[in-house]
Amino acid sequence: MQINVEALSKVKKKISFEIPADRVTAEIEKAYDEIRKQVAIKGFRKGKVPQALLEKHYSDRMADDVLKNLVNETYFSTLKEHKIFPVAHPLIDSDVLKKGENFKYSATVEVFPEIEVKDYIGLSVKKEKYVRDEAVIEKRLEEMREGMAQLEPVTGRAAALGDFVTIDFKGFLAGVPFAGGEATDHVLELGSGRFIPGFEEQLVGMEVDTEKDITVTFPAEYGSEDLAGKEVTFAIKLKEIKAKELPPLDDEFAKQFGEFETLADLKAKLTEMHDLREKERIDADLRDRVVKALIEKNEIEVPETMVERQLDMMLESTKRRLANQKLSLAVMGLDDESYKVQFKSVAEQQVKGSLLLDALSGQEKITVGEADVEARLKKIAEENGQPFERIDAFYKQNQQTMDNLVAQVKEDRVVEFLLDKATVSEVDKSEI
Repeated sequence: MQINVEALSKVKKKISFEIPADRVTAEIEKAYDEIRKQVAIKGFRKGKVPQALLEKHYSDRMADDVLKNLVNETYFSTLKEHKIFPVAHPLIDSDVLKKGENFKYSATVEVFPEIEVKDYIGLSVKKEKYVRDEAVIEKRLEEMREGMAQLEPVTGRAAALGDFVTIDFKGFLAGVPFAGGEATDHVLELGSGRFIPGFEEQLVGMEVDTEKDITVTFPAEYGSEDLAGKEVTFAIKLKEIKAKELPPLDDEFAKQFGEFETLADLKAKLTEMHDLREKERIDADLRDRVVKALIEKNEIEVPETMVERQLDMMLESTKRRLANQKLSLAVMGLDDESYKVQFKSVAEQQVKGSLLLDALSGQEKITVGEADVEARLKKIAEENGQPFERIDAFYKQNQQTMDNLVAQVKEDRVVEFLLDKATVSEVDKSEI
């Protein structure tokens, strides 16, 4: 048997095989013998079907069986002998099988690149200087006030923007009521923009127990073809006006959130949480920057299969995140294919980073011990409010999940090594 290994690129190899005629013939006969034992043709006992009939009716099945056997017996042993480590199944291209003739086939595979990481000591990276934004804390307090607001009836004045009004309404298109255009005791916040443009603004100035006809035009892109772009009239009756009453920002307000005795305590906690989130964001950004700097010093070719896998994971993660917000890719103006086109370069950078970090861990002999894994599991338990024992048991019972965790811990340690050896400059956010 002749075998030739050809490097098509740094991440793709073509392995060509030529199998001697005598072995091909033996495999073909063996395959037909197995088929003869299994098939039944009218007029012949099982196992007694003539060779000519088998060749007429089952040549395709024979070819599939022989090709599978020959590939299994030659391809995998060649991978081991030549130390080829594919990242996915091969693309097989073969000749037609014929008795008495040599058989040629080739297997094209993508492989992990051989990487020697260079110039990784002294990488120059920028880190955002953390400056606390007090306005963010104040905004969060206002959001909490909004969440605790009460709606109180209003008397003695007309409806204004920001009020909540209770209305009955009925819509007419060319004088005829239309489906879905009627409601009773509907509560609407004036100025919220939830209704057709121009609807809410025309309720401003109405008083309780008054009626009014208003005219609006549905947007051209409105979901109903019968109404899109059409002018309609709504008969409105305003039944109640309520205004939002915000609680004062004082110690009593703070106590409603549990563990706080004073407003100062609540502000301190909000500040602490904001500081933690921002510092985590800055650290994550710094990590991305040092990996990007490593890639710039070590441009490598990566297997397309690995990029596609990364894209698939990114896509599914994005879909889950959007679903949790009751959204979809369509809201972003994307579908699966356009998402992959838009984010392919991101996936490629992530694969390059992972391969370089893995290679560097080997060069610098960076390993992960039991203490490292235990520390990470304790952190996960704390972040999720779960007993360490439960988290520990879960990971130990799920080997793939544990392997992924170990890989992530190792990657984090390599990044820490890079940052420890890097030149890090703190700069204002505007420079990032």
